[in-house]
Amino acid sequence: MRLNKLWLVRAIALISLTLSITLFLSLHSPPPTAAQKPRILAFTALQMRGSENRSTLFAVNATSSARRELTRNIDVIAPLVWSPNGQRLAFVGGYSDIYTVNADGSRLTKQFAEAGCKAANFEIAWFSNSQKLVFARSCDGFTSDAPGSQSLYTSTTSGIKGTKLVRNLEVGGQPPKTEISSEFYISSDGQQVAFVKDKNIYKMNADGSGMTKLTKSPGEYISGGSELVWSPDGTKIAFLVGAYPKQQIYTINANGTNLKNLTNNPQNEVYNVKLFWSPDSSRIAYYYNKPGDSAGEQQDIYLLDINRGTAKNLTQKPRNYDEISWSPDGKFIAFVAGEFNNQKLYTINADGNQLNQLATQLKPSGISELAWSADSQQIAFIFNEIQGDKSNLYLINRDGSALTKLTNDKDLNASNPVWQPQ
Repeated sequence: MRLNKLWLVRAIALISLTLSITLFLSLHSPPPTAAQKPRILAFTALQMRGSENRSTLFAVNATSSARRELTRNIDVIAPLVWSPNGQRLAFVGGYSDIYTVNADGSRLTKQFAEAGCKAANFEIAWFSNSQKLVFARSCDGFTSDAPGSQSLYTSTTSGIKGTKLVRNLEVGGQPPKTEISSEFYISSDGQQVAFVKDKNIYKMNADGSGMTKLTKSPGEYISGGSELVWSPDGTKIAFLVGAYPKQQIYTINANGTNLKNLTNNPQNEVYNVKLFWSPDSSRIAYYYNKPGDSAGEQQDIYLLDINRGTAKNLTQKPRNYDEISWSPDGKFIAFVAGEFNNQKLYTINADGNQLNQLATQLKPSGISELAWSADSQQIAFIFNEIQGDKSNLYLINRDGSALTKLTNDKDLNASNPVWQPQ
């Protein structure tokens, strides 16, 4: 009887110890991770096909470098735009047509085809439901006296029959047309469109309804090639005011209220007129030139806080900067510094700390088209090889590790990298 009691006590102790160890491990072991969705990067590559060169659309798995050709008989150019759900790509084919294709290369569909446009230029956006497109097309006049046009379309992505013309406005010519004096600038969700007419900023819905004059007095709103830039949340528009290069940065709410001069510096001179909203729509990155620097050789990257109205110098090392790109989480900014063919790739924290140079093993050359992965962990970029006159697609981790070349010897020139949304 005593042995049975002793055995029972030991058994209970062993069970208690086992339960304690199991509980400890469950609290201190990392949770199991679900299988991650492959990171897919779409891009175009110019290749020799028979006796001619053709720019073809590819999708590459950033982990395995395995890739799929999505278009074989279409000459593809920018822009390439993923649907928000990551299932389809919209792109320009043959310089004048709009196509969509599934991520696996199926359901290649022509959405728009119309001749009679000189120097066609497109902007494309998906509606947030991924079921509809809105795109704008710019055409030059066929002669110096003839006006060009700005056209806006919507498409159900069911094919050419599902595409409708919303507006076709004439611009330029002699005497100049005044229906519109800029391109159509589309919000990221495809719902709204901004443009300049009679030296004022207007906006309307993508279906052409709700046209509203936002500014109260005429001004120079698109001087020097500057644009109207929608905030990611669609509530504000940023733009430059003044005759180039003496321009100030302004914002206005999409309903026409709260016009703000964010720089308010009469000595401000602009060399690179691009403005870059942070993903949370609270800040704008831009290139600041020292007064008198007409060549852009004494720039710094500055950050404007929209709510506080303050500006901060991020780089604090005057030189030539380019290719500003925000990480999707808003914590980092990637950029290129140096003269053309002598450029280096950097990242910096959005608070101005921890400046890091990436891809140091590559010789200084032309670097362009920076593209962050959806999780803000990797950067794709185009590297222009000086020897051989080629451009290749590279991938690198945010911390500078795992530099990977994603193109091969058949690719003469790569361009337009865009990450599939996760």
